[in-house]
Amino acid sequence: MTNFTPRTRTALAALAGVCGLAFFVSPGYLTPGVQAQSAPRYIFDPTWPKTLPNKWKMGGVTGLAVDKDDNVWVLNRPNDTLDIEGHAGLNPPTADCCRRPPAMIHIDKSGSVIGSFDAMQGHGMDVDSQGFVYIGSNTVRKYDPKTGQLVKELARVPDAQPGGGRGANPAEQAKRVAAFRAKYPPDTPMIVGGLEEIRLDEPAREM
Repeated sequence: MTNFTPRTRTALAALAGVCGLAFFVSPGYLTPGVQAQSAPRYIFDPTWPKTLPNKWKMGGVTGLAVDKDDNVWVLNRPNDTLDIEGHAGLNPPTADCCRRPPAMIHIDKSGSVIGSFDAMQGHGMDVDSQGFVYIGSNTVRKYDPKTGQLVKELARVPDAQPGGGRGANPAEQAKRVAAFRAKYPPDTPMIVGGLEEIRLDEPAREM
């Protein structure tokens, strides 16, 4: 397991508290080698993170991960910003707040935003030892942390694709399924659908 610095643990707890998340860490995780009997205690740090740039208003947080440099990746829902709150993005602006942020925000240990990119909104994410970002949203997508470009994507069943669920044209859906099964027969491994969470086990080369 990764041992976070006290500052990052405090920051994560603060962010989880601000966003209304239930954030649980085992006592042994906080203090390696020591099995404490009491529940972990957190100190709220109102200075972390710092004010977001560009008048961003962070939406609901659905994923958190700490990378190899002890910086924090936050996956949020930009569309949680109400239309009435987005008047700062109008031309001309009619309010001082707010703007929708990118879905993925990279924050350093001091609380400053050091990177961001737009991505498919999901319900879970992780970061590997090389810094690549993985997001779960119907399937798993791998992104370049510097450019935000999609690097890889697990093949997924057609009914998990955008527009392929409820309300889809049955004839078009049947064509998609037939084309998909021609390329990926039913016994093909690693075909997923409806997958929303992702965790990496790099030593075991598992996901």
